[in-house]
Amino acid sequence: MSSGIDMNEYLDLFLQEADEQLTILESQIGQLESDPSDERIDSIFRAAHTIKGSSRAMGFGNMADLTHEFENILYKVRDRSLKITPDISRSLVEAVDALIGGKEHMSASSEDMPHKPELVATLQQHLKTASTASAVSPSRSEQAIGNPEWDIETQSVLLELPNLDTVYNVKVTLEQDCSMKWVRLFMVMNAMNPFGELLASNPPQEKLEAEEFDDSVWFLVSISDGTVGLESAVLAIGEVAGVSIVPYGKATDPIHGPSAELEHLSTGVESLVQTPTVVTDSAKSNHAPVSQTIRVNVSLLDTLMNLVGELVIDRTRLSQIGANIAAKSDQPEQIEALAEATGHIARITSELQEQIMRARMLPIDTVFQRFPRTVREMSKKLGKQIEVVIEGGETEVDRSVIEGISDPLIHMIRNSVDHGLESAEERIAAGKSASGTVTLSAMHKDNAICVTISDDGKGIDPARLRAKAVEKGIMSTEAANRMTDRDAQMLIFHSGFSTAKEVSDLSGRGVGMDIVRSNIQALGGTIELESEVGVGSKFILKLPLTVAIMNGLMAQVAGVDYVIPISSVHETHSMDSISVSKVGKTDMTILRGETIPVVRIRDRFKTTYRSEAEIADNFLVVIGSADQKVGIVVDRLHGEQEVVIKSISSYCGVIQGISGATILGNGRVALIVDTGSFVEGSRG
Repeated sequence: MSSGIDMNEYLDLFLQEADEQLTILESQIGQLESDPSDERIDSIFRAAHTIKGSSRAMGFGNMADLTHEFENILYKVRDRSLKITPDISRSLVEAVDALIGGKEHMSASSEDMPHKPELVATLQQHLKTASTASAVSPSRSEQAIGNPEWDIETQSVLLELPNLDTVYNVKVTLEQDCSMKWVRLFMVMNAMNPFGELLASNPPQEKLEAEEFDDSVWFLVSISDGTVGLESAVLAIGEVAGVSIVPYGKATDPIHGPSAELEHLSTGVESLVQTPTVVTDSAKSNHAPVSQTIRVNVSLLDTLMNLVGELVIDRTRLSQIGANIAAKSDQPEQIEALAEATGHIARITSELQEQIMRARMLPIDTVFQRFPRTVREMSKKLGKQIEVVIEGGETEVDRSVIEGISDPLIHMIRNSVDHGLESAEERIAAGKSASGTVTLSAMHKDNAICVTISDDGKGIDPARLRAKAVEKGIMSTEAANRMTDRDAQMLIFHSGFSTAKEVSDLSGRGVGMDIVRSNIQALGGTIELESEVGVGSKFILKLPLTVAIMNGLMAQVAGVDYVIPISSVHETHSMDSISVSKVGKTDMTILRGETIPVVRIRDRFKTTYRSEAEIADNFLVVIGSADQKVGIVVDRLHGEQEVVIKSISSYCGVIQGISGATILGNGRVALIVDTGSFVEGSRG
């Protein structure tokens, strides 16, 4: 590392890259024991290799050392000279956990992760006790490369090349009385650059620069267009005595291949990254295209999204102003020009909004892939056999939604594993396979994302839930008996409700499913439950694609504008077409045989009218989920509109029933209705 360079300015970049690679490790390592495919091993190996190189460059030796031993294990596994055992798998998982914790430590302190000597020693011990039986068959590197003498670093580079037929060993011999060996070799490397890519050298570059070698040096070069002219180009350099060019796969004998000097080869590949080169136009044509992606700080995307939100507000306002002017103006040409300009601005704003939203999108697999290892660890603790199936992981959703659903998902998965799935013995007795299945799936539907968590376990027993509700004093026996099976199953979302017989580190504290419902509703989503005793359970989450902009149904009560999220709206009715009756203290109506509570916004928010005559109560808007609905009464409806969500908690605090606000095209402020709060308030 050069002196005078402040590596702290690269720390954020390092942490971002480490986070990406650790996500790959975390998602893949748990499945390595059951599915040690070449593709999976290569993916893990590349991620570990990247972390090791970048942490070494940053001066984080502890992380680099741990990752180096991790990488050595993976190399032996990939080389087929070491088989994955439960002990090795456990050690690799512990190493990934240590690296994740180390990354968090670095993020908080900007310092290297703590040293893990015991874990490093365990990984080294696995290498020492590698099974000799697996070494009988040719290793993968011998099959793929044909020359196992290059070090691990070099072979890892070679294994990533699409075609090893283009790789050559080039031996350059300098004259014995050459006075400036490194200068000559530097000229040799520059002469080879137009022909291909320099992969490695023996001895490594630091020894070449120090002139710690005899007269001969081996170079490993990838040459795509053949070696014609290479030998003469190198021999044209003064004090070069000879050049030998041999295809890599044939360079295995002591005469034409790398000699005993190879035992001195260390980490030449990493040092060669810094090789000074002169790249000509012909050389550039042989290289892969430069990446067209850049890293962008998330806060910048958030700022852009806010600015686009302001544009959306002004776009709506411009359209309304244009319509008002058109209604009063007698200059049709000017009105047409204004309409054309307004329409163009609207189109550009919409496209800009769409592109910014796409930039914020992430595949939901970034969340899903965290759970196989979690389920694997839980299944071992519980002594259950469980398989995790992931579907639709490529489905994209806004990063804010991804951040919000992580905790709810883990609660539901814990619930399925601990409460839902039976032990192997119970499953076999019930005529099922010994292994249970938890399925995570995602798909786009109606401008929203549907996430489903299902299991093929014992289902949710409504009779047991009724008895538990009576035992906890949540309701009387009579009230519990009046509940339908579906309503009884929904009791699991009641605060403090748990059917666990004892508290463990997995469940039983009465927290979890009520938090799930609250978090999902805070995101503007809904949750539904389908369960059949003996068959299994399914939780269906319907979430907005983004929590920054949404479609809303515009309503008005006593001159105050409200926005009701379209994702929660089931239907609307004229109050003249329905009948409302009082049941106890609650207004109720019956729609298609379903009894629905009725709540008036004017009563909920204690809205003041100038006179009793102004009270309209013209429309009923039915909101909620499939299992729990409520009708809210409003004076007027003004159709659907796209709105930008603004938080008001910093100004007004938390207001029950209101989740935020927005600015309309006429400059008025509209309050966004928290539909989840209305649904919860209608219970009982």
